[in-house]
Amino acid sequence: MIGHILVAIDGSEHSRRAARFAHDLAQQTRARITLLYVLEPPRVLPIAFMESAAFTSPHTDPKDMENVQRLLEQVAADLPKAQVEKQVELGPPADTIVAVSQRLAVDLIVVGSRGLSLGGKWLLGSVSDRVVQHAGRPVTVVH
Repeated sequence: MIGHILVAIDGSEHSRRAARFAHDLAQQTRARITLLYVLEPPRVLPIAFMESAAFTSPHTDPKDMENVQRLLEQVAADLPKAQVEKQVELGPPADTIVAVSQRLAVDLIVVGSRGLSLGGKWLLGSVSDRVVQHAGRPVTVVH
């Protein structure tokens, strides 16, 4: 039985489709939904010959958090409010999704097949692929 669904949201159309899929499933099963947005920490690339580092993604600031909260509110607006919780975490997306799913003991993880990642799948691997491989629970990837 599905009683709690974790939906990873990143603002992409694929993640919005995943939220709609989870909503439809939750209506049938009376499951709760947790919308999760993962803020990536800045990536640091060491530059050995210069004894310094380069940042490849921006630092998180309060405006980022406001934008994330607004996004979660927009996505949650289409879902039954009594069944929806919203959560923001900082960390590597796939690992954080898996960790939160374990901490919340969810029954199902729903993710979009593609997101708004800075790196291409060929470079870093996709978040959905990594979640499927490491979740240890059912994962639905919505295309």
